[in-house]
Amino acid sequence: MNDELSAYRSEFTRIEKKVAGEFRAGRRQWALAGCVAVLVVALLLPQTETAASWTVLGTWFGGHATVTVPMRIFISLALVFGVVVSTAALSLRRWRLAVAAMLGSGLSSLFGLLGYWSQNGMETSAPHSPSFGMVLAWLAMVMLTSQWLPVVLSRSPTDIGPRPTTLFAPR
Repeated sequence: MNDELSAYRSEFTRIEKKVAGEFRAGRRQWALAGCVAVLVVALLLPQTETAASWTVLGTWFGGHATVTVPMRIFISLALVFGVVVSTAALSLRRWRLAVAAMLGSGLSSLFGLLGYWSQNGMETSAPHSPSFGMVLAWLAMVMLTSQWLPVVLSRSPTDIGPRPTTLFAPR
């Protein structure tokens, strides 16, 4: 009997590592998915009076849109961590992706605040003040961070499920 189980030892180890690297979001997965959906809608809205998010991203190295650097960094981080990494983490349920989504969303929230502040303090004759889309995107990133935080803190990086030592114990 022990020889039969030892043949499956590598398979058991592979399954154990796969399960240990996953997270359970529970009901929060719907809140996270809703935050991502709100963020996508917010990124489609104008970010300033004269610039939409795709023009902010498309004119990173010069252009006609009067957008500050913190605002450009915020839009980039919101797209990467708020939409792409969060969607991948929700789809694949990998704990490392959830950690990256939480940290990136927090950083994006910080740059969102700096972007709002810098856009309001900018002195130019062109219309430049932040629009409803930018405020909605910033609030979505703050909510996304607050929803990822309990999911990430629900387990430590060294948590591994209980190893089935009774199966491999000699009889």
